[in-house]
Amino acid sequence: MNRLDIDQLSVTYQNGVKALQHISLDISNGMFGLLGPNGAGKSTLMKTIMGLQRPRQGTITFNGEDAVENPAFLRRQTGFLPQDFGVYPKVSAYDLLQHLAILKGVNNARQRKTQILDLLAKVNLYDVRHKAVHTFSGGMKQRFGVAQTLLGHPQMIIVDEPTAGLDPEERNRFNILLNDISEEMIVILSTHLVEDVRNLCSRMAIIRQGTLLATGAPEDMITGLQGKVWTKVIPAAMLSAYREHYPIIGQQLISREMHISVYADHQPADFSAAVPTLEHVYFHTLCLSA
Repeated sequence: MNRLDIDQLSVTYQNGVKALQHISLDISNGMFGLLGPNGAGKSTLMKTIMGLQRPRQGTITFNGEDAVENPAFLRRQTGFLPQDFGVYPKVSAYDLLQHLAILKGVNNARQRKTQILDLLAKVNLYDVRHKAVHTFSGGMKQRFGVAQTLLGHPQMIIVDEPTAGLDPEERNRFNILLNDISEEMIVILSTHLVEDVRNLCSRMAIIRQGTLLATGAPEDMITGLQGKVWTKVIPAAMLSAYREHYPIIGQQLISREMHISVYADHQPADFSAAVPTLEHVYFHTLCLSA
């Protein structure tokens, strides 16, 4: 069982911006969702975990090793899949993985070949291993990205907005792949898509403006809103007026009708009880921090 411990981590940029403020998390094997709006500090946290920038204070320990003082140790154990990554033109999937494996220190030729072919099969790209990666669809490129993060048998992988721009079928296939991988290692999923966290993650954290707002199991966080979420259909033009009187934690157009969800300890007049969702948890948490 792998374990990542982050304790009181803070990062301040040279211009004085506090990118992270006293973040503490403990993460073990499985899928961990890092949820927050754009600019929340998710990318800063990932870069700091990877040792690409040094924190102002706090510690990062991976499997008992101090990763702040020895960032090379963690980088050897970790694969990183950014939201966008470039590939060499006219290079096949097999040849590009061959090149990347050598860069990662997989020096035994026989072991390297076996690992590459196994990974291509794992991500369902074996049949197109001789095709140029730049010709792949978006979903195929993301699955190739997973293959390259798994070179060298890492104990943790970090993926940043991995399903952005994928069609529903590719998104589902990609999520199944991540779920399978997470049985053997830590997978940190950084995203602003609540649905991905709900479907995949056994634990999660919500951050905003570099501050940890909430952490726990999605099911437990949803249960905490039972009996406190209420819904109503309103004219869309009245949305701003309702915002002035109610803490709106959900809004959705269904058949051209505006459905809103609000948080309240007691049922507001003309509202009906709603089944809470992780999206309600997310927006309620953000409202509390506003």
